Amino acid sequence: MIEIDLHEMTVAEAMESFILFYNSNKGQSFKVIHGYGSTGVGGRIRSSLRSFIENNKNCFSRIEYGESIDCNRGYTIVHYRSALPEKDDQLKDKIITYCTINPKTKEKIAGEFRNFGTGTVTQAIKELVSQGRLTEIKGKVKKFKA
Repeated sequence: MIEIDLHEMTVAEAMESFILFYNSNKGQSFKVIHGYGSTGVGGRIRSSLRSFIENNKNCFSRIEYGESIDCNRGYTIVHYRSALPEKDDQLKDKIITYCTINPKTKEKIAGEFRNFGTGTVTQAIKELVSQGRLTEIKGKVKKFKA
């Protein structure tokens, strides 16, 4: 079985590496070694990865957690079903969710998703508006609503 080791990465690097690796290994099953965190209750990479997997479980034909196999919480086995959304698509989905209840200014949106970079967030907002998935509310301050 092929493996990917996410140790020594930031959460953002680990998630990007996982998505690229998964999408480039179509039809494969592989072991994701993420560790279990120094606290013993789950590290940031493990928590983020498992949350992401849960939110995209329709992309996996099967998910197996190490603790269910051999009591090792430091890995997860995933079985490919379909491609995972790319980083830009994830950002757009997060922006839509963020703007669903209350309209937000571009500055608020950029601040919330600053880890993606201001230029990337601004481009995502433009694309969402042009696609009709985000509505621009004009007024004293321009806001966006999903």
